[in-house]
Amino acid sequence: MNKFSEDIARYRSMGHSGKQLWLNPAIWAITIYRFGNWLYSANPFVLIRIPLKIVYFFAYMFSEVVMEMCLDPQATIGGGLYIAHIGGVHINPQAIIGSNCDIAHRVTIGASAMGRKGAPVLGDRVYIGTGATLVGKIKVGSGAKIAANTLVMSNIPDGATVMGVPGRIIMRAPKAVESPAPAVAETTDAK
Repeated sequence: MNKFSEDIARYRSMGHSGKQLWLNPAIWAITIYRFGNWLYSANPFVLIRIPLKIVYFFAYMFSEVVMEMCLDPQATIGGGLYIAHIGGVHINPQAIIGSNCDIAHRVTIGASAMGRKGAPVLGDRVYIGTGATLVGKIKVGSGAKIAANTLVMSNIPDGATVMGVPGRIIMRAPKAVESPAPAVAETTDAK
C-alpha cells in the first residue's frame, strides 16, 4: 500500500485535506483500484482471498456503475496518481502508467480496435486532459502533456505537448543548453 500513501500525499500537496480528502470520489476510485491490484497480485491465502474478492467485486461494480471509473486491477499504475474529477475514466488491463500522473475525466487509455494487441505505456509526470483518448501499443514520454479531446495513436517524446485529432506535437521540451566553454584570455603585448 506504499503507492496508495503516495497517492494521498499527492492529493495533500494539491491542497486536499481532512473531510474534503476522504469524501472525494476520486480517492474512492483509486482506493478500490489499489485494493484490487493488491488482491490480484499478492494472491493471499484462499480463506482470505475469497471473501476479499467478493468485497472487491461489489466495490468495483460501484466504481464502474455509479462513478463511471473503470481502473482495471491488472493495469500497472505508479504512485502519486491524481484524478481531478471522476467520471468516464477507463484504463486497459495492459496499460502501464508511471508515477505522479494527472488524469482528467472522460479519459480512455486502451487497446486499438480490430483485435490489435497492446496498450499505452506512460512515463512519469504525464498530464492527460479531459476527453483525451490514448490507444494502441504506444509510449508516452515522461513529462508529456496531452490536451483535452486529443486522440493519441503514436509515440510521444519526453516533455512534448500534444493536441488535436489525431494528436500532433505542438511543443517540444526545451533542449538542455550547454554552457559555453570559458574563452581562454589572449594576452597580447600592445607596444
